[in-house]
Amino acid sequence: MRMTIVVLAALWSTAVNAKTIASINPCLDDWLPQWLPSTWQVLPTTEHQQRLEAIVLSEPDVIVAGSFVNQQLLLALQDHAEILTLPYVSSMSDWRNAVRRLATELQAASAAEQWLWQQQQELQSYRLDDLGELLVLMPNSYTWGANSWVGQLLHTHGARLSPIAGNGELVRLQLEQLLASEPDTVILEGFSQSYGRSQDWLWHDAVQHWLAQRHVVEVDGDIAGCADYRAVDYLHSITRGGD
Repeated sequence: MRMTIVVLAALWSTAVNAKTIASINPCLDDWLPQWLPSTWQVLPTTEHQQRLEAIVLSEPDVIVAGSFVNQQLLLALQDHAEILTLPYVSSMSDWRNAVRRLATELQAASAAEQWLWQQQQELQSYRLDDLGELLVLMPNSYTWGANSWVGQLLHTHGARLSPIAGNGELVRLQLEQLLASEPDTVILEGFSQSYGRSQDWLWHDAVQHWLAQRHVVEVDGDIAGCADYRAVDYLHSITRGGD
């Protein structure tokens, strides 16, 4: 009888602690299951496509969003579940603090701390000193400045950013400015193989000639768009030539 009570109590405890969490940011889809309790179900964006009706029908206990989620969707969801938002961050310390705040609200602080520790351990194995002066090039002619998340990540691991990146966060370059610069390594971040107006520079003859004289690596858009969550993958893409 006592054994039966203990088993039932354990099952009841598991049921009480289990939660359904809806992710409404693709970056969260794979990240949340890495550290949340295994008894919790994470509904990724691929299941509900960020559609209001589908999210409501799934009856989540908590909705976790990023800072760029449609605000009308969040307003429509606030009467159906608790909503937690990870803020936009531009520094590594702010990122760690944001993860810790979210984990505290989800009552999973120790698990998140373990994930942060593991991420830091993996990041320590990457050094970018051998890449020389480095420049990130994105569609629509943008680059990351020294005070951006990516800029700090690269600097922390030994990279020297090109002077044209500046000390800001997000910088738009002029074509002449790009062609006059002389970085040793160029990171093509978020470009695709098909033509698009946002990628005009990539197909420019002068830019193609300029790139041919440099070490070029590519970071897939899915990784680049989630650089804080996937910092290890970001550095791996650079040091392994995008493999």
